[in-house]
Amino acid sequence: MKKLNTAVTALALGVGVLAATAPQGAFAHGKNKNAQNVTVNVTSSGYSPSTIAVKAGRPVHLTFVGKGNSCANEVSIPALKKSFSVQPGQKKEVVFTPKKGQTVAFACSMKMFKGKVTAK
Repeated sequence: MKKLNTAVTALALGVGVLAATAPQGAFAHGKNKNAQNVTVNVTSSGYSPSTIAVKAGRPVHLTFVGKGNSCANEVSIPALKKSFSVQPGQKKEVVFTPKKGQTVAFACSMKMFKGKVTAK
């Protein structure tokens, strides 16, 4: 329950939450009708999808799923001040609420592989 309260508080403040797996609670499995769930596969050739469009003002649950080995496993999201590693078989989730017109870019540590989430 403490993890869920932390997620709710962080979401209300508009900051990201990083978890090893999807939270088990109000936001899991689409229980929050406004949540936008996006999965990004982290492969040996980069991120798929690498370009994502979401609706502004609605929470985004961006889940990175490790499927291969490359520098793409080291994910950096500067706008959210988040950096983490996601290995094959692992999932890492970041929760944030984008503003209209905001683009949240992510990239590997070497900036070889890139992706972005754009709010419309």
